[in-house]
Amino acid sequence: MRDKRFNILLMASWYPSKEHPTAGSFVQEQAHMLRDFGYQVTVIHPFMLGTFANSINKRSTVSLTHEDDIRVVRVGVAPPVPFFRGVSYAYCFQRVREAMNRFQLDPRDFEVIHSHAMFMGGLIGYWLSKKYNLPQVHTEHTSGLIFNPKQYSKRDFSMTRKAYEHCHKVLFVSQFALERTLQNLSLEVRDAFKVLPNVVDTAFFSSSILSRAKATSWKFLMIGNFIPRKNHALLLEAFAFVQKQYPSVGLTIAGHGPLMVELQALSSSLQLKNITWLPGLSRIEVRKEIAAHHAIFSTSTIETFGLTVAEAQAMGKPVVVTDSGGVRDIVTQETGVVTEGSSESFAKGILQLIQSYDTYDQETIRQSAKRRFSSEVIMEQLHEIYDQALSSFH
Repeated sequence: MRDKRFNILLMASWYPSKEHPTAGSFVQEQAHMLRDFGYQVTVIHPFMLGTFANSINKRSTVSLTHEDDIRVVRVGVAPPVPFFRGVSYAYCFQRVREAMNRFQLDPRDFEVIHSHAMFMGGLIGYWLSKKYNLPQVHTEHTSGLIFNPKQYSKRDFSMTRKAYEHCHKVLFVSQFALERTLQNLSLEVRDAFKVLPNVVDTAFFSSSILSRAKATSWKFLMIGNFIPRKNHALLLEAFAFVQKQYPSVGLTIAGHGPLMVELQALSSSLQLKNITWLPGLSRIEVRKEIAAHHAIFSTSTIETFGLTVAEAQAMGKPVVVTDSGGVRDIVTQETGVVTEGSSESFAKGILQLIQSYDTYDQETIRQSAKRRFSSEVIMEQLHEIYDQALSSFH
């Protein structure tokens, strides 16, 4: 615990709500971690109420709640004009300042602004930091800067570069995320850019490691929404190959999304057996399902980090993953198998795991994750970053 009640403002592009309970869960977990280590935490979540066309009848929404000893201000803004995103960003900044004034949150009471994702948390954090001369630390989660940079305008890119230049530190959740984002922004690597992984919630490390199930009843798990990037079709095709050698092997697929019907049809056409489909899981349900399975799969084409992969390792479970970028920072020879992005290669990875399963030591896997993703390790680095940020402003 810190001697001083260090006051942190988290400016978050996403944060869980009743309507979207898992959105921005990684920001919420950081907020809880900061709270547990003695920081006073306030979260501001600015967001757009859809597009101009579908938000004409909506009014801006502002609320202040206290959640888990954390003040959470949500500022939802209807775009004031169509097409001009820059105008919407500026309008949202104005509404955030009005909300802070309304709820008597003086920006000068905060030591550091820690923003998450450029649009809009990062930009609004940047403008607030400049106006009130506060140090800013930014964590970049904007997957679009990696997966689909063409969706952003030249002005978006220019503002992002200026914000990065201004920040004391810009943090990325993996080496892959850092390199690809800077490449797409045409930026050179600087000392201000650093890799800091997502924290894995303490509950995953404190969950008891279950004794191994009998090797005659293999059960595997994949968690991820049914969207193209998660590449479930590759998983099903690979599993068809595995079931030819191990007919009783089971697979649980948890998620929701637009491709669900299509994927279930593919599963039927491949004549797969022992497939269980689950809806999107809560954080508690994720732990329960990981505990009940031998290993966790990920078949993503691109992944900035791979939180469920890290969470599985925190519970001592090995993994089989496609080489999707961010997982290179997570998976080692002692914790799982990394394959090429083909169904044949992934099937071989699953078979390799099955045949060498007894060589994976659960406690070794857990300790490896703890050295990299536990709150103590991540918080030690954040302490140093915040202290340096403050020193550079005084």
